[in-house]
Amino acid sequence: MSERIGHTRRAAAAAAAAFVVALLLVGVSPAVSSPPAEAPEVHHEEQHHRRLSESNEGADNLVGPIGQVLWKAEQKPTSGDTTATRQQEPLRVLYVITTLSEYDKGTRGTTRGADRLQNVVIPVIQDGIVSMVERGWHVDLYLLCGYEELLPERRQLIQDVLPDGVGLEVWDDAMPYYYSKGNAAKPKEGQSLDVASHGLSRQHRYVVRDKLLQYDFFACFEDDMRITADHVLNFLEISAGVERLRLKAEQSADGLVHVEGESHRDPSTRGKSLDKAEVGNDIVDDAISAEFLKRVIPGFLRVEVLGEDNTYLGNQELNNPKYLTEVPIDTDGAKMDPTYCCKEEEPGRGKMRPNPTADDVVIWETNIGAAGVRKYPEPIGWVGAMPVEDRAEVGSYWSGEGSVYEPNMSRPRRLDATLGQQAGWMATRSQVEYFHHEACPGGFLPPFDQPHWKGDPLQRHAVEFWSGGFQLFGQCFLNRILSMDSDRFSRQLLYHTANNKQTTLRVDKFVRAGDFLGQLNTVKNRAEASLRAAGR
Repeated sequence: MSERIGHTRRAAAAAAAAFVVALLLVGVSPAVSSPPAEAPEVHHEEQHHRRLSESNEGADNLVGPIGQVLWKAEQKPTSGDTTATRQQEPLRVLYVITTLSEYDKGTRGTTRGADRLQNVVIPVIQDGIVSMVERGWHVDLYLLCGYEELLPERRQLIQDVLPDGVGLEVWDDAMPYYYSKGNAAKPKEGQSLDVASHGLSRQHRYVVRDKLLQYDFFACFEDDMRITADHVLNFLEISAGVERLRLKAEQSADGLVHVEGESHRDPSTRGKSLDKAEVGNDIVDDAISAEFLKRVIPGFLRVEVLGEDNTYLGNQELNNPKYLTEVPIDTDGAKMDPTYCCKEEEPGRGKMRPNPTADDVVIWETNIGAAGVRKYPEPIGWVGAMPVEDRAEVGSYWSGEGSVYEPNMSRPRRLDATLGQQAGWMATRSQVEYFHHEACPGGFLPPFDQPHWKGDPLQRHAVEFWSGGFQLFGQCFLNRILSMDSDRFSRQLLYHTANNKQTTLRVDKFVRAGDFLGQLNTVKNRAEASLRAAGR
């Protein structure tokens, strides 16, 4: 009897999964309780009309669709019901959080049975959404759950921390199914569907497609990443600055934008590409094209706050980060500010330590050996260049330029250890449209049925690909930049509030975030020296 029941349940699950797959392939999310917006193919005329509609009265000083969204974000909250108030439409933000487990499983440095929803997820939700609502933004939360059901009393815990007016939708049991082996279009006889736990990180794409026309801005992250209004504003400010440069380049006679006082070096002395990049590793203040600027976007680095005893990492290891001898830390510049990413009041919630200092904030997913710097025209200025696939490189001055590292060391590209996974992404609607229609082969949004995907893409790609990072900064050719202004740099650090990496990974992977910025400043000084040596 039990075998028959088990077989019946498996058959029912397979049938339901096939139905879900069919729905998703036509762009309909079965989890959306309200009628989803249509998500048709966006043609150029429709794009143009919708992007113009993002504009608002009084936003004439900013150009382009991203600039218009920034204008909305910067408006002060108003009260009352005057005509002027009604005309001022607030920034509309959809915040999507993907959570695999309601309770920790005891893996990866977590405590088995610990209440993840209360200790990790709810503080992240509360900090992020309250900060956005305080700016007058309209925010809705969409929670994607990898577990069977969020019970009413547990849902109420979330509802209790949400400010008035914030919408909440929950997709229970959001795990997709797939054929784990073979050709998905022609599964083997008798082969059953399997749960694709790694595919939970892809489900936010269906939500974004359903909701694309309803919001100005999307933030889609894993459940332990603290995202606040400061991060969103900084992202919009840098993105709008890049957009202005691109528009200026499109209107210029040579199709380029130039740094004021740009250097003019003898082409015969310039470095040559050593891989599939179009440029060498010695790009400092070179003019840049509109086509390259399309591919430039602000990036993020995940950080953790060290535990009070710091028994695992130890100060000795942190005081000697990787490549310290080759690239010393410039200590003259301004320091990173830990309050943007990691502020926490006494007594602290979950594993978040209260009152962290700059020395307590560490990164682990990249290092100076994989980074470069570049001077962009204003308003961007000096930036750190994060790793990117060689074919996608728009140019920077690599930290290893001039045989700084061991002989024959090539520039790190798409290496898992240094790529800088950021556990999600954020973008305006127009940026999402660019990802989907221009930047990403096969598209960024569903149905993922183009030849590029070679069948079922869940068979070929892992969590890090679908969460946004590895696809956007690999196949989609996007180049991430980190502002070298210490205040902006601090707002490009995202707190991994689970704080479990520091006790489970090799100690030599960790670098203080402020020391990484100091090493970037050393590379900047060397880049400027190279210009002086070349006679500018």
